Amino acid sequence: MLKRILVAVDGSDHAHKALEQALILAEDMKQPASLLIVHVNPAISINEPALGVDLEARIAEEGQHIIEPVTNQLSGRDVAYETLLIAGDPVNEICRVARERDCGMIVMGTGGKGMLAEMIVGSVSHGVLKHAECPVLTVK
Repeated sequence: MLKRILVAVDGSDHAHKALEQALILAEDMKQPASLLIVHVNPAISINEPALGVDLEARIAEEGQHIIEPVTNQLSGRDVAYETLLIAGDPVNEICRVARERDCGMIVMGTGGKGMLAEMIVGSVSHGVLKHAECPVLTVK
């Protein structure tokens, strides 16, 4: 039985579809699983005060813009959830959080970048599939 499902979100339509699938899974349990909604901003440790830009604050603000529609999507659903905004390498952070928070499954969207883009830069979903210690459901 799943107790906690990690849902990785990035603001894309694929992520919203993945969240819907995670909700279906969570709600179909005798005891609904809780959702851990995770958004990972790529790690940037540079602050540019001379330009008047606080990158850490900007990353947090952009993360909130991604999480807000997700919490709206969860409104009125009978599933417990928690949100988590972190910075770092998305593949490593998603796998680390899933392991540390004892998630029974990871649900995430696939970006649908195409073969050439995936060969050049790889994909987060491919990396998570390769490195996660729990089942991963990808939604296109």
